[in-house]
Amino acid sequence: MKILLVTDAWPPQINGVANTLSYITGLIRREHDITVLNPYVEGSEPLSLRIHDIPIVKNAADLAARYFDAHPPGRVHIATEGPLGLAARQLCRKNGIVYNTSYHTRLADYGWLLYGVPAFLTWAYVRWFHMSSRRVLVTTRSITRQLGLSNCMVWGRGVDTGLFYPESGEKPRGVKTIITVGRVSKDKNLDDFCRIRGYRKILVGGGPYLDTLRAKYTDVEFTGPVPHGELRRMYAMADVFVFPSRLDTFGLVILEAMACGLPVAAYDVPSPSDIVKHGVTGYLGDNLEECVGNAFGNLEDVSAGALEYARTKSWDSIAEQFVGHLA
Repeated sequence: MKILLVTDAWPPQINGVANTLSYITGLIRREHDITVLNPYVEGSEPLSLRIHDIPIVKNAADLAARYFDAHPPGRVHIATEGPLGLAARQLCRKNGIVYNTSYHTRLADYGWLLYGVPAFLTWAYVRWFHMSSRRVLVTTRSITRQLGLSNCMVWGRGVDTGLFYPESGEKPRGVKTIITVGRVSKDKNLDDFCRIRGYRKILVGGGPYLDTLRAKYTDVEFTGPVPHGELRRMYAMADVFVFPSRLDTFGLVILEAMACGLPVAAYDVPSPSDIVKHGVTGYLGDNLEECVGNAFGNLEDVSAGALEYARTKSWDSIAEQFVGHLA
């Protein structure tokens, strides 16, 4: 099958969307001819302006036309709602080309929190963008309900268990350690992690909010950015993984932590509520500190449950689902 993937999120960006698409593309290439139109292709003219670290490509329409001509696709998947995604959507609609899309980011929430854009305006754009695609791939059932479109299909996420697995770490004897991993930005709600009391706290990642957190919370160990291949060593230093975000549509780090044998403490919101099984792989609730305490109170059982669950989520199956939805 000849596939054209169009995405505004792509490495070297560090985010879950870029990581997911890059990983499954490598798997799909084993059996299919897949071309990726992204902001870093030859001839791209990105503006200096970025939105949430995503480049704004000013010649998106020209790039889309060139790629559609040079790589006539059998199937088209538009992964993001940015300039490249919008240009590809318009081209498909103009020429009667059937296409799929995917919804990765709660743009309305981010737009309001970070830029003050009224949520109803962003929701109108997002629903308009996806309503004409053949299938909208979403991460969880909760996100399907939130998006409210009849063409949604759940397409989950996986974890590389060859890279993430339990190993003994450098844990001080008698010290209970919690960890969170991800991009350090205001929308990730990391203040709630930093405010948890009574534990050694490790925050892994870089981003625009890092200096602010460092200045406010002197009892937190900030590692800064860590290469993806070295994250297992970070997880091995902790007992419980904390996911404080209320806005993520999935959270790949949840599965990575589980694959390393860490139970998860998270808010009972979409999409952690779709991934974490309360009392089995971790704890959900309105009080993050209480969830952490519950995890330590049942640490052996929920650690084993988290590891067992993660081992059922292979990237191979996720890549197969992606291709199957295009068929």
